[in-house]
Amino acid sequence: MTLSETLAAVTQNLRAGRYPNEQAVSQGVVLRVLNDLGWDVYNPDHVWPEYSVAGRRVDFALCFPARRPAVFVEVKQPGRVDGGDQQLFEYAFHNGVPMAILCDGKTWGFYLPAEQGTYDERRVYKLDLLERATEEAADKLRRYLSFQRTVSGEAIDDARSDYRDRNRRVLAQKTIPEAWIHLVEGEEPSLIESRD
Repeated sequence: MTLSETLAAVTQNLRAGRYPNEQAVSQGVVLRVLNDLGWDVYNPDHVWPEYSVAGRRVDFALCFPARRPAVFVEVKQPGRVDGGDQQLFEYAFHNGVPMAILCDGKTWGFYLPAEQGTYDERRVYKLDLLERATEEAADKLRRYLSFQRTVSGEAIDDARSDYRDRNRRVLAQKTIPEAWIHLVEGEEPSLIESRD
C-alpha cells in the first residue's frame, strides 16, 4: 500500500470512529504511516516504543543512528491532544531531540522544541487529515517525517526553514499595518499627496 492509500483508509476509519483510544491510534494510524514513510516499525533500534525519559515514557522514539532519538512521537486519544504538548516538549527538550510530533490520529502537530516562543509558536505545521486532501497530507508527512529525509537531515532543515518563514510572515502581518498607519497619519505627507 502507498502512503496515499494508507491515508485514504485511515481517513475513512477516522470518519467512522474506528480509533476509539490511544492504542488504536498507535497501531492503526501512527505505525502504518511510519511504515509507509520508510521507518522499519519492527526494528526497535529505529522505532522504539515506550521510550523511557526520566522515569516517564514517550510513545515512540524514531531513532537514527540506531537507538539515538531524532524524533519523539506522542500519541493521544482522539480529541485529547490539548495539554499533551507540555509533556512532549519536556521529553524532547531534556533529551536534545530536535523534532516532536503530537498526534491523535486525526491531527499531527510538528514541533521544534528548541526554538523560541510558546508551544503554538514552535509548532511548524498542524496537519488535519480530515481537512487536507490525501496527496497534500502525504506530502507534508513525507517532508517532515520520512526515514530518508530524517537520516539526511533534510526533514529537520525544512522544518526549521518553515518555522523561520512562518515567523517572518507573522511579524510582517503585525508590523506592516502599523507602518502603514504611521505613513498615512502624516509621517511623510508627500508620499500620499496626489499629483496634478
